[in-house]
Amino acid sequence: MNTSFVRRGIPIILAVSLLVYALKDVSFGDIARQFKQANYGLIGLVVLVLVLNYFVRGSRWRQPLMALGYRPTAFRTTVAMQTGVIASMIVIGSGELTRCLTLQRTDGVPVSQGLGSVVAERIVDLFMLAVVLLLTFVLEFGRMQRYLADLSFALPGPYLLGGGLGVALVLGLLIWLAARNGAVRQHALVVRGIALLAGFRQGFMAIRQLPRPGLFIFLTVFSQLLVWLATYLMLLAVDSTHNLPPTAALTILAVASLGGLAVPTQGGIGTYHFLVSRALVLYGFTIAQGVVTATFLHAIGFGINLLLSGISFLIVPFLLRQRAREAVA
Repeated sequence: MNTSFVRRGIPIILAVSLLVYALKDVSFGDIARQFKQANYGLIGLVVLVLVLNYFVRGSRWRQPLMALGYRPTAFRTTVAMQTGVIASMIVIGSGELTRCLTLQRTDGVPVSQGLGSVVAERIVDLFMLAVVLLLTFVLEFGRMQRYLADLSFALPGPYLLGGGLGVALVLGLLIWLAARNGAVRQHALVVRGIALLAGFRQGFMAIRQLPRPGLFIFLTVFSQLLVWLATYLMLLAVDSTHNLPPTAALTILAVASLGGLAVPTQGGIGTYHFLVSRALVLYGFTIAQGVVTATFLHAIGFGINLLLSGISFLIVPFLLRQRAREAVA
C-alpha cells in the first residue's frame, strides 16, 4: 500500500467519520440559525484577538532564532508561521516544515535550525497544555470528572506495544551499525543527514540561550490567555452560550487541545466537533445543541485561520522582493 496515501488518507477518513458521526442527529437548519443570530461585532473582536495572538506567537518564535544569530522581524516570523497553518490543514504535520521553508526563503534561516527551534517551542506548548489541563481540573473538577467518565480510551495491546518497541530497536541498531561503518559515513546522503541533525540540535538547544527568557515566558502565557479570550468571546457572541461562565471557555480549550494531540485531524475537523459537543453537555446542553455550538465555534476559528493564512501567502512574494533588494544594496 502506498505509504503516502496512508499518511494523508487516514487522517482525512478519520476527520470525515468523526464529523459525520457528530452531525448525524443535528438539523442543518439549527446550524444556519446559529450563524444568523450571532453577534458579528464580537466576532470581529475575535479576529483582532487572534491577529494579536499570532503576532505574539511570531514574536516568541523570534526569540530562539535570535539566539542562533538571526534577526528576522516579528512580522516576518508571524507571516512564516501563518503560511504553515494552511499547510497543516491539508497535510497534518506539514505546517512546521512549511513555516521553516518560508523563513529560509525570506530571511535565510536554515530549515534544520528552524525546525529545531519549532520542536523546542512545541515542548514548551506541551507544558502549557499541562498547565491549562491542571487549571481546568481545579476550576471545573466535577464537570471534568464526569466528562472523562463518559469517554472510553482503548490502550494499545501488548503485541502492538511490543511490535513498536521491536521496530524502534531494529532501527536504532541499523543506525548504530551505519555510524560505525566508515564507507557509509562518507556517503553524500549520510553526510547531509548528519549536517541536518546537527542543525536541528543547534536550533533545539537555542531555547537554552534565549536573549530574553522572561519575555519568552511572558509571550507564552499571554498567547494562552488570548486563545482563551477568543474562545470566550465566541461564546458571548451566541445567545445560547452567552450565559456560560468563563471557565466553560477554558474547558473547551482544554478538551480541544488534548483531542488534537490524541486524534490529530486536519484543522481539528471531526475531533473538535465530537469532543467539544460532549464538553458542552456538562453545562446543560443536549448532544445536538452541543454539536451545533461546536460547529459554529470551529467554523469561525477555521475561517479566520484560513483567511489570515491566505493573506500571509500573498505577503510572502513581497518579502522575497524586499530581501532581493536588500541583497543588491
